[in-house]
Amino acid sequence: MNPLLEAVIGNGLMFDLAGVVGLGLIGLAAAKLARRHHSPGGIAMACGAIALLVARLYILLSPQFMSDDFLAAIGPVGISATIALPPIFLTGGLAAVVWGLWAHERASRPHPARPRRG
Repeated sequence: MNPLLEAVIGNGLMFDLAGVVGLGLIGLAAAKLARRHHSPGGIAMACGAIALLVARLYILLSPQFMSDDFLAAIGPVGISATIALPPIFLTGGLAAVVWGLWAHERASRPHPARPRRG
């Protein structure tokens, strides 16, 4: 097998930990950006990073508490929610981070002089 693939499979928890720490740092940086520049893009980035972090933590921790008894207790609607929510959080979080970067960059650029009419 490929040594890189073996390293990824064997050290999956370390890569997951690095991803969670990275998302936490992105969230902190976005919150600082929102606070310092009063940027709506920074707020969107912070919310997106939090959504990504919640989804990532859910994916990491769900095998620990998803037992047959738990699934029976939450019923079919709860099972559907446990399947649907992580992709929704991941998609919405990524969209918020990208939109936040775009909005902050657009707001921080100086506007060119607009010609006056009349």
